[in-house]
Amino acid sequence: MKGSKIYLILVVLVVSFGFLDYVTASEDSRTKEFDKVDTLAERPKLSFEKQLYDFGKIYGGDSVNYKFKFKNVGKGELVINTVKTSCGCTAALVSKDKLHSNESGEIEIKFDSGKYVGKVSKTITVNSNDPENPAYKLTISGEIIEEVFVNPKRINFGTILKGDSTTKILEIKTLPGVKIHVTKVESPSPYITITKDKSSADDCFVYQITFNKYDYIGNYSGIIFVYTDSARQERIDVPFSGDAIGDLTFYPEVVSFGNVEKKLEAKRTVIINLVNSDVKIEKVEAIPDFINHSISDLNKKSKRLDLTLSDNRPIGKITGGVKIYTTSVVQPVISIPINGEIKE
Repeated sequence: MKGSKIYLILVVLVVSFGFLDYVTASEDSRTKEFDKVDTLAERPKLSFEKQLYDFGKIYGGDSVNYKFKFKNVGKGELVINTVKTSCGCTAALVSKDKLHSNESGEIEIKFDSGKYVGKVSKTITVNSNDPENPAYKLTISGEIIEEVFVNPKRINFGTILKGDSTTKILEIKTLPGVKIHVTKVESPSPYITITKDKSSADDCFVYQITFNKYDYIGNYSGIIFVYTDSARQERIDVPFSGDAIGDLTFYPEVVSFGNVEKKLEAKRTVIINLVNSDVKIEKVEAIPDFINHSISDLNKKSKRLDLTLSDNRPIGKITGGVKIYTTSVVQPVISIPINGEIKE
C-alpha cells in the first residue's frame, strides 16, 4: 500500500513537471514570435517615387541629369551603403546616407551620351540595409539621335593586291531641315584620295574614298576626318582598314615546333597560295640543316610545304627559318621564321 502511494506521487510529479515544461516552452515560443514581429516591424524599407526615367530623345554629345527621390517607409533606420552605375552614368547621393522612418532623400544621376547612338538603357543599383530589397534597381533610358551621321561608320577596303587601288562610298547625312553642311573631308594618309560625288544633295553628301599606291604587303589602317558646321558634331572620325597582298600568300607566318622530344616525329606544314598563277617557286632553303623540307601541289593555285625535324637533330632551342625563292618581282624571297625546342 505504501509503495502504491509513492508510485502515485511520482506520477503526479512527472506530469506536473511535464506540464510546466510545456507551459515554459509555449511561453518561450510566443516570446520569440513576439520578438520576430517586433523585429519585422522595426525594419527599414526603401521606396522610390519612380524606378524608371525615360529622358526621350537627345542629341549625341548632350547629357541628362535626373534626381531619383526615395523614402524610408519602414520603422528602422535606413542605411544607403553604395550607389553603382553602368557605363555612361554617374550617380551621387545628394542627401544623407542614413534616414530615419519617413525621411526622404535623393540620388542624382548624370548620363553623358558621348558616342552612343540609338536607344540606350542604363541601370543604377542602390545597395542598402533594406532586408527585402538590398540591391534596388533603377533604370534610365532614352534615344540618342545624331545631327550628322555617316554610313559606313568604319570603311573596310578588304583585300587588294600590292600597288592596286579600291574605292568605297561614304555617305554623310544630316537631319532634314537643320541646314548643316559638310565643310571638309580629309585624311592624313597619303594613300587616300577623296572625291565628292555629283549625286550629293542638301541633306546627303556622297564621297568616293579611294585607297591606292600602297607599296607594302600586310594590314593597313588609318582615319578619315569629316568636318561640319554643326555645333554638336564639328568632326566625325571614320576609321578605315584593309589588307594588301602580293603575288603569294602563306600561312602560318611563323612555324613553331614547340617542345618536342628528340626521338619523336616532328612535322609542320605551310600552305602557299599563288595569287598570281604565273609565279613559280624556284627553290626552298631551310636553316638549320636538320630541318628537312618537301613541297607538293594542293591544287592549281596552292602548294603544300612540309617541314620535318631529322633524326640527328641536337638537343636545345631551334632558331632558324625557311626561305622560299620565287619568280615574283614583288616577292622574290619569302622568309618564314622557325622556332621550338628539342628535349631528351
